[in-house]
Amino acid sequence: MKISNRHLVIGIPCSFPFVPVSFVYSLLLMDRPNYTLVHADNGPIEVLRNNIVESALRMGATKLLMLDVDMIYHPKTVTSLLSRNLPVVGAVSFRRYPPFDPIILKITDKGYQSIDDWEEGDLVKCDATGAGCIMFDMEVFRKMPRPWFKFKTHPDTGLGIGEDVGFCQDLKTAGYKIFVDTAVPADHLTTMAVNRNTHKLYNQMKRQQFDALNRALGEQKEI
Repeated sequence: MKISNRHLVIGIPCSFPFVPVSFVYSLLLMDRPNYTLVHADNGPIEVLRNNIVESALRMGATKLLMLDVDMIYHPKTVTSLLSRNLPVVGAVSFRRYPPFDPIILKITDKGYQSIDDWEEGDLVKCDATGAGCIMFDMEVFRKMPRPWFKFKTHPDTGLGIGEDVGFCQDLKTAGYKIFVDTAVPADHLTTMAVNRNTHKLYNQMKRQQFDALNRALGEQKEI
């Protein structure tokens, strides 16, 4: 891919001193055009993200790819996200705890819910996504006020809103559209790799539990 008119910065926030070796291997195996690496270490995640943006601005970057260290990346992550040529586009990742749903979120009357009706390779428009693997045009940060990443509190429930979803809210308010590229999944690391198959398995187990409960209740009624 020709990107002679782009200056890509890959930014890695690391709030703890050790990283999983799976992250390192996937980073090394990714197809990467010319880029500059920026990292920010040992601090609150929102501060690290903001520091990376500040560094990328000083370097005159045109694109910033934010990569978290608790992920396994698809080899085509960088090239696929660049090819989308969008102000804001992320790779698809999955929540690392039940229901292991895709972090492709839409706003409903019940709050944020996952968008699950997509096929691999789809470009999905959403209201929010995570910042574990997301690419920005740097103009986004030049046009929006500092600090970009910050934790918020929901005005009605008092619950905390993560720095990534909070920034997505600000992006939407500023008129930006947010997309997720499902062609490049980023597995979320826990004690296992959380991906779409994990989410499907969890849903299947829930259905089996529901059916078993209905059968048990039916048997009680017969007695």
